[in-house]
Amino acid sequence: MDVFQPRAGSQATDQIHDLNPTTFPPLGLFWTLQIPDSSVKVELSKGEATLQATDVPIFDYGDITNALFGGGPPPIPGIVSFKIVWRGVQQRKNIRNTDPTFGGFAGEFVRNSAQMEWNATVGDLEFVSDPLSTSSTEFAQIGRERNGAFFPPGS
Repeated sequence: MDVFQPRAGSQATDQIHDLNPTTFPPLGLFWTLQIPDSSVKVELSKGEATLQATDVPIFDYGDITNALFGGGPPPIPGIVSFKIVWRGVQQRKNIRNTDPTFGGFAGEFVRNSAQMEWNATVGDLEFVSDPLSTSSTEFAQIGRERNGAFFPPGS
């Protein structure tokens, strides 16, 4: 999650916090971490899902340049908690692509809406979003996909 400070009299902003769960240099996937299976609940048939985690360790790099390349001040450790809820069924879409050029995949997807709330603590700073009920999205989607070894040629 990134936090920006608006500049007076301008629409431009300056990044003042870059919160992410990986250390520099990244090991494995960048900006990705494993969470317990119990943190995810999905009922694709109803178009509903919840992703919730508490006290996830993060680092504040200050800005994206320091997060990607280092060289700036050392990151400050912190924690983040969040809840994301997807609801409703606006559209259902089944996709199947067997063309090996694109890797081959199949999936069932539900377009819907999502809401999120989060909070983070880094050092003496605390960040708190507005409540879940006040958030909205322009686009949200959940789904189930098979690819790679789970989508062998000819399947």
